[in-house]
Amino acid sequence: MGLLQSLRRVSLWKGYVSDLIRDERKYPGRVRLAERLRAWRHGLLSESYLGYGRGETDLRLYLNDVERYVRTPFVNGAGVRLVNDKLLFHEVVAPHARTPEILGWVLHGRWHAVGSPSNADPVRLLLGAPDGTRFVLRLRTGGGGRGIAFLQVRDGALALDGRAYGPGELDALWAGFQDHILTRFVEQGSYARAIFPEATNTLRVLSMRDPNSGRVFLAAAIHRFGTSGSAPLDNVGRGGLWCDVDLASGTLGRAVTRVLDGRPRFRTDHPETGAAITGAALPCWPETVETLLRLHEALPLVQQVGWDLVLADDGPWIIEGNNYSGIDIFQVFGPLLTDPRVECFYRFHRVLRRRVPGAVATARSG
Repeated sequence: MGLLQSLRRVSLWKGYVSDLIRDERKYPGRVRLAERLRAWRHGLLSESYLGYGRGETDLRLYLNDVERYVRTPFVNGAGVRLVNDKLLFHEVVAPHARTPEILGWVLHGRWHAVGSPSNADPVRLLLGAPDGTRFVLRLRTGGGGRGIAFLQVRDGALALDGRAYGPGELDALWAGFQDHILTRFVEQGSYARAIFPEATNTLRVLSMRDPNSGRVFLAAAIHRFGTSGSAPLDNVGRGGLWCDVDLASGTLGRAVTRVLDGRPRFRTDHPETGAAITGAALPCWPETVETLLRLHEALPLVQQVGWDLVLADDGPWIIEGNNYSGIDIFQVFGPLLTDPRVECFYRFHRVLRRRVPGAVATARSG
């Protein structure tokens, strides 16, 4: 590793440590000092500690937050950029799976066409679309529901946050965006609309490449659902809820909201619509699993991905990948390290450097 690469890695490491400290400080929940200290002793944020039931299950079986924040970002090595940069991600993914078409790139307040030369004219491209057509602006890099805006064609103008931008005002619209891509809006399946129609309700699926066989496997999956507090997003930090997904059948399990005190409060229905969540079957699940496995197999530089996708009635749309996905959203339903494949993966990549009860160290450190 060269000097410049080493310095960059140290700089990144310091940034990830800062993220860990920031998230602990901004957590709004109430945690007694003794419990906070116990959480830290196990490498956990206070929120994770509460979400995992305050140690009712052996806390050593959970991938902890120090391991997630400080070590998992480096697992993908040179493959990080393939996942983090949505422009590059789209070019790599599009030949293998459905992903929303990128129409333009807004950089420093200026429109740049992507794809077809006809996209060079945003007035004709966007305002010429049928009334009601929707588009999405997302940050080219980053995630967590930050930097997302929804545009809709209304009476020959683009509507954003209650304001309409006509043909001569698009430059003023782009001025508010520094590094965003614009894609077409993807309609979710009828099952998701029946549970909560005011948000796009997405899945997060975690896939890993086995360090011994090189084969990809799915480690965990959850489904997010919006609420009136998070709409039009399903962001759990803004009031959304999420449930686990049975990987074998595609059946939804219990749902939970963010833990602010006490223990997780599980439920079987949506708190506002009353629609049943637990037991609902996802459409086209075998096809979705096959798509994700095939897609990850086609990315040999990438070892781990947190896939965000929308399930339509006719199958999955891949929205984006996440280099170091949040882990607590999966582990609130049970620790990841009870799966020998996951334990082996993290040990091989030196994310896991401690004994795990019941684990057999079969992976050679990479």
